[in-house]
Amino acid sequence: MNKFLVLLLLVFGSVSQAKLAGNWTGWGTWKFKGEGEGTYCSPMQMQWSESKNKIAIVKGMFDCEVVVMHLDKTEWTLKDGLLFDDEQKQVGSYDGSYFTVYLPSPNENTTIEIKVKREANHYDYQEIWFNKYEKVYVIEGRLFTSGE
Repeated sequence: MNKFLVLLLLVFGSVSQAKLAGNWTGWGTWKFKGEGEGTYCSPMQMQWSESKNKIAIVKGMFDCEVVVMHLDKTEWTLKDGLLFDDEQKQVGSYDGSYFTVYLPSPNENTTIEIKVKREANHYDYQEIWFNKYEKVYVIEGRLFTSGE
C-alpha cells in the first residue's frame, strides 16, 4: 500500500508541476469579432522555454487558412509567480500550469491577452485582442506536447 501511495504521489506531483517548456503542436480557430465558427487553424505550433526566473515563447506559427501568424520570441521575467516585461512592469502571472499575460498590440487602442492552461499532455491556448468596446480577434487552440 505504501509503494502505491508513493507512486501515486509521484505521478500527480509531476502533473501538478507541469511546465510549458518544449515544443507543442495542435489546432484551433481564429475568430474576427465573434463571427461564425471562425477560421480553422491547423497546425498551431509553439515552442516555449523556461528557467527559474524567465519564461518565453521562443517561436510559433498558426496556419489559419487565409492567414498565417508567426510568433517571434517574447520573454518575461518571472518572480514569485508574477510576470514582468522589459521595463519591469507587472503584466501577468504564471504558476507552472496557468499562464496569463497582457501585451500591447500594434494598434494603441487594442490590448492582447494570452491565457494558457496546462493539463497532462496538452494545454488550452486563448489569445484575445480587445479594445474598450469589443473583442476584435479571438484565437483558441489545443496544443499537445511532443514529449521534449
